[in-house]
Amino acid sequence: MSSQATSLCSKCNTIHFDFFTNDVQNLQDPLPDVSWTRLSPDNCQFCQLLHHCIYPGGPPYHPWRGTLRGAYAGHELQLHTDDGKSTRSLDHSIRHCRSPVLQFTEEDPQTSASFDVDELKHWLKECKQHKCFPSDSLHQPLPDDFRLIDVEACCIVSRSSLPPEAHIEYCALSYVWGEGQQPTQLDSFNKARAEEPGFLNEHNLPKTILDAMALCREINCPYLWVDILCIVQDSKEHKHGQISSMADVYSQSHLAIIAATGIDSNAGLTPYRQRTSNISYLVRKTPKGRFVASLSPQIAAQEIAKSTWASRGWTLQEYALSRRVLFFTGSYSFLRCKESLRSEDFGLGFSYCIEEERKWDLPLPPFYKRKANPNRHYPSTFSQMLAHFVRRRLSYQEDILDAFKGILTRMEDKELGEGQGIGSNICGLPSKEFGAALQWTTHLPWPSKPRIRFPSWSWAGWIHDANLLPPRKGSFHDIYEGFDNQGTDISVLTCYTVDSGKVIHPVEERTSEQILSKLIQEAGRRQLARWEPRTVDLRTELQRCFTPHSKEEISIYLEDPDHADHYLSQHLFIWASCATLYVDRPSAAGPHPATFDFPLRLAKNGHQIGAIRLKPEWRETQPDEMHFFVSTTGLYAPLSLSSAPLQLKFKLILTQLCKEDQLPVYRRIQVSHTPICHTDWKNASAKSKWIALI
Repeated sequence: MSSQATSLCSKCNTIHFDFFTNDVQNLQDPLPDVSWTRLSPDNCQFCQLLHHCIYPGGPPYHPWRGTLRGAYAGHELQLHTDDGKSTRSLDHSIRHCRSPVLQFTEEDPQTSASFDVDELKHWLKECKQHKCFPSDSLHQPLPDDFRLIDVEACCIVSRSSLPPEAHIEYCALSYVWGEGQQPTQLDSFNKARAEEPGFLNEHNLPKTILDAMALCREINCPYLWVDILCIVQDSKEHKHGQISSMADVYSQSHLAIIAATGIDSNAGLTPYRQRTSNISYLVRKTPKGRFVASLSPQIAAQEIAKSTWASRGWTLQEYALSRRVLFFTGSYSFLRCKESLRSEDFGLGFSYCIEEERKWDLPLPPFYKRKANPNRHYPSTFSQMLAHFVRRRLSYQEDILDAFKGILTRMEDKELGEGQGIGSNICGLPSKEFGAALQWTTHLPWPSKPRIRFPSWSWAGWIHDANLLPPRKGSFHDIYEGFDNQGTDISVLTCYTVDSGKVIHPVEERTSEQILSKLIQEAGRRQLARWEPRTVDLRTELQRCFTPHSKEEISIYLEDPDHADHYLSQHLFIWASCATLYVDRPSAAGPHPATFDFPLRLAKNGHQIGAIRLKPEWRETQPDEMHFFVSTTGLYAPLSLSSAPLQLKFKLILTQLCKEDQLPVYRRIQVSHTPICHTDWKNASAKSKWIALI
């Protein structure tokens, strides 16, 4: 295929080249696709690029039949072929080379067999200008029992053995252990010898760790943190301390190295040293600028979501807590910091992948951000991280909260500032607006498989089958998705937990005046909407339903000798407005096949007042009347009448009665899919009482 062609064919001339070459442009309206039924690689430079995308690294010219469609996406022209029998997306795309760093021959396709570490050094140098690391993080002391690998001396060093005033620059490794015992680990028997220079040379280290050590040496980073070699594996005390410090371990690292390829610790850091397959690319200088046909970064990034690494529970917080991460995906490498995303560009000047005009990102929730959304109770980053986390697998189910602890810690008010985060966390749930926090949902029909030794009212109390979870909406699924769209969920709960000494601790305490005040504020915020309550009557109603009586009933319950301490620690004592509602049985045709929504009614054959998502086989085993309590209230705008007044509605939580005691004891099952009108709830003969959730 000759590179001497100097013009573009008539079809390629219709391409919107401004999409590639303008730094700032209005892309509110999507650009139309462009289609080719034949290519002219002998005469058109852009057709040569298109041909290379169809046959990367193939013969100079190969006849092609069918339709080629180009779609403008992100920074590239993505391509799809249709030969009349099937349609497929191509792995290669076309991008614009802005400021080539190196000179390339334009005669033949080029290949890249491994990652260029010099490119990484260039990225890191530019990243320093972003100030991804707040100044205070450089001075936070690491604990004396914190350990690192000295990559030059090939041994383990303790923080206490290093100069106390010095900032320690280290990389942190995130990888997949794989099945079975690791060949080398730090334990109480070898931890003294491990500090002798050359210790690690005497052991058979996994390839991923060896590659990470070599990479640290190449970028002049003296230390590496790896869990298996820096945490004393047979010391519960040391493990607990390190897990509690995980947020600091990764957030203070110079760089988190992520091995997002392979199924175990011997996968290595491909494409560092060697790609899983060579990347072939073709450069052409056209009258519209210089362009390259190469493996699409967006396609390559999708491998992250498919990787074993992305399916593991522990790896999410390792990614999320790091200020700067380097992904090795087997075929491609990416550097993500708080301000930018860079992908390999082989010196062609297009590595910078994020711009406001045409933005794309890795298939993961965004980095941890110190920012709250005024229209939501909780930062969306927290909700998205949690939704991703419950989809992941753990080798040991008891690790469910430990593997998310770093993110929970970072999202608390004490880290973000008062009112900016989730409050504190109660068994993984935000303490802020706790009634709303109880409304987490994976949008699955319920119930799932319970996780033993964890309460049903927490997401940690259930094993969520990732194979059954619905597709994510948009970029990221949100476990509190749907909040604050038509109404604001204001918690109406007063609830308490109990410690091992049977001491009662408040989680949230709400009065009728607090609830009414929040409703009035919400009505004022919606300036174009009307709310016409009889305030005196509403205050009386709220007082009757949501201002609790004395905690004496809880104390009596705690005094029962049958209640073991560990059992009480999972109790949540709630003053709630409770009622039973009729939930339809599965019909012959079954519930809605996409949602499994079951209608809620005040009585059998009555009008529908709401809906709830349940598994048909589970619903069939339950009684006609099922137990619900109110968790939040809110003002909802009618969907069909924009000028109609706001309506007061309740969100309900379905429970299953476990036993009658001094207090009735329930398990949380599911949150109502739709809110219930205040009037309908009153007609359900609701009663307010203390209940216990376990």
